[in-house]
Amino acid sequence: MKKELFCYLTFLLCVAICFVSCSDKDETIVCPIKNFTFTDVSGLALTYSGKPMLGKKVEFIPDAADATKARLILSGALVDLSDILGSVAMNSRAGITDLLKFASPGVIPGEKTTELHVTLNIDGDMVTFSGEEEQNGGIIRYNGSATKSFLKLDLNVALPENGFADTSWNLVPQKSVEPVYYVWKTSANPIWGSILVRVIFTAKVVDNKSIPQLLSAILKEVRFLPDGNIQAVYKNGIADAEWNDSDLNLAMYRMGEQENQIKLFLNLSQIMDTAMSVTTLSRASGISSVDIKELLKLIPMLSEGIPLYYEQDGNGGMKVYVGEDVLLPLLKAVKPLFEDEEFVNGLLEMLEAQAGDMASLVKALKPVLKSLPKVIDGTTEVKFGIMFTALQPSAETNILK
Repeated sequence: MKKELFCYLTFLLCVAICFVSCSDKDETIVCPIKNFTFTDVSGLALTYSGKPMLGKKVEFIPDAADATKARLILSGALVDLSDILGSVAMNSRAGITDLLKFASPGVIPGEKTTELHVTLNIDGDMVTFSGEEEQNGGIIRYNGSATKSFLKLDLNVALPENGFADTSWNLVPQKSVEPVYYVWKTSANPIWGSILVRVIFTAKVVDNKSIPQLLSAILKEVRFLPDGNIQAVYKNGIADAEWNDSDLNLAMYRMGEQENQIKLFLNLSQIMDTAMSVTTLSRASGISSVDIKELLKLIPMLSEGIPLYYEQDGNGGMKVYVGEDVLLPLLKAVKPLFEDEEFVNGLLEMLEAQAGDMASLVKALKPVLKSLPKVIDGTTEVKFGIMFTALQPSAETNILK
């Protein structure tokens, strides 16, 4: 009897061991997060170089074959320009609302999408991940965690092949219209474009200072950081004594496809959240006369990058400017304003009040302003920008030719 009981208990023990063993083998690991796109309004907390980055989206795609693997697709979220222009400006523009929506630039400057392949550590309803990838000449270090409703992603990026990386530039000393740089050539009344620009830039517009004087008073330095950020050293006001560093992730850059070209990527969501007031623009006098169709030509640049160009003099000096590809659509957009007598008279009054010793010249500008539509149509070359000098003599040599 005792022998039978022993055999029976041994049999039960073997069955239990087999059952537990089979259960362990059959237990599968399941990723707690399904395919989901996280945005600012749906659980995304994204940082870039330790600072918040808004206006982006991250798609979480679990691997169907391996629950410990996933892909993260980083890209720009949708931006609606009508939110910026305001309802007043849009009242007379029925039918173009959809054209004012576009994808903001990608997370990494110059990349519409960036794909990260991550290994997940699964802990209940949460996953964590960290790692490093090299892509397109850049190094991306990432660290994050996610649940079904929340994704935290911290990125630290180095773009060593970005030609301006780790250089700093001061504005050239103020003199006449400098540090402003401009060229405006037209087949219609060739000198009038340049005359008008000079009058505008030498007029005293605020606190008895011209635009170049104001620019020199509030902007000290521009830095091109290794992560692709552009950072300015600036003052909030002319009378302020303290210089400030601008927030990160507002403006970024990547070397352009053309020679001597930089692509500027503006994060409008971040800019609006930080500082932008739309009230003035939406109520601006004469805005209903602006040719919105010309402005629409510029919208793709808000996704793909605004082209800037630079020229170096070999002595540490550099001009950075926008050219015809940006300025001509802008000029054609405002051209109808100068066909509006009320707008022209109002502009002349404003310029005359601020022109100081040049007030007499402003009075003679009316025919110039009235002829601007023809001047704009005949434009063969136009550039506007800023003149810099290298903060350190070696800065210029760091730029990729």
